[in-house]
Amino acid sequence: MRLHRIKLEEAATYHVMSRVIEHRFIFGDAEKSYLYNLMRRLESFTGCEVRTYAFMDDHFHVLLHVPENHVLSDAEVKRRAKILYGKKKFAIMEKSWELWIEKACEEKVKAQLDGFRVRMYDLSEFMKTFKQRFSIYYNANHDRRSAGPLWHDRFKSILVEEKENAQVTVAAYIDLNPVRAGVVKDPKDYRWSGYAEAVAKGGFSRERISKLFINRDLTGRQVLSEYRQHLYYEGARRIHEYTGAVTKPGFKRDLVDKILEEGGELSVIQLLNCKVRYFSDGVIIGSKDYVERMLDEHKDQFSRLRRKRGAHKMKNGEKIGLCTACELRSRAIIADRQ
Repeated sequence: MRLHRIKLEEAATYHVMSRVIEHRFIFGDAEKSYLYNLMRRLESFTGCEVRTYAFMDDHFHVLLHVPENHVLSDAEVKRRAKILYGKKKFAIMEKSWELWIEKACEEKVKAQLDGFRVRMYDLSEFMKTFKQRFSIYYNANHDRRSAGPLWHDRFKSILVEEKENAQVTVAAYIDLNPVRAGVVKDPKDYRWSGYAEAVAKGGFSRERISKLFINRDLTGRQVLSEYRQHLYYEGARRIHEYTGAVTKPGFKRDLVDKILEEGGELSVIQLLNCKVRYFSDGVIIGSKDYVERMLDEHKDQFSRLRRKRGAHKMKNGEKIGLCTACELRSRAIIADRQ
């Protein structure tokens, strides 16, 4: 069944993910480097903000904040287009615009600039360009001309409430992907993730992590300390109560305790022991009031039973007040093709 998604007109944050067809492990360091550079160029072009991300071998996760759309000057649109398309291709565009102006065809220049504008501050346009450009790059570099689609399906997205508990919890799920997969023991050691970049580089990437802590004025050091505490607290290994078997891979309890002791006092955010499906099969994550308001505002996309049941508490989510909603109808207002 074709999946649909909720996309708001106002500023909002989304957990977006996409997987390679047949779970093929095609993302090596070269591919991940291309994804990273493309992601950053798209941020500059669209005005969207990546708060954290994780590029795995066969899929990727991005926590993407989409600000409210606003009118940009022609000069700003051109500046952003130059970043996305590069100096050489942009120079060709500029020559075309000069010729059009000489021939009194200014409307053609305006049409192309307006075409750039509609691609800005938009979740679907960001992901469409992201996936399409990578497909072109990958096919060209692997002589893949008639091998069929590269991606398993359209990208999936989950609307995340603009509150600290929801933002930090979803971000931690993303940055813990390489630990859960057994690729690294410490999330700071995985090169292709937002948290590791913030630890290694600070500055720009750390500033994005800081935006997870809404309405809190933390220094750069405090941001990384708070977030690291939450990563380890959330990433603790789950053990079956009776058999002692590992039900969810992660950090050993003594290591978690050590990290928390080194980090000082615990964050106000408590352990959220929830199933992975909330972060892949859900549609909305947030407080009970927020989820139910979104259910009501987008009721055409949900069944009558789902609306009647309302927000669904995440397992142990009552500790920090998080709920979720799933089960979108097959018919929806938004039906993107990417």
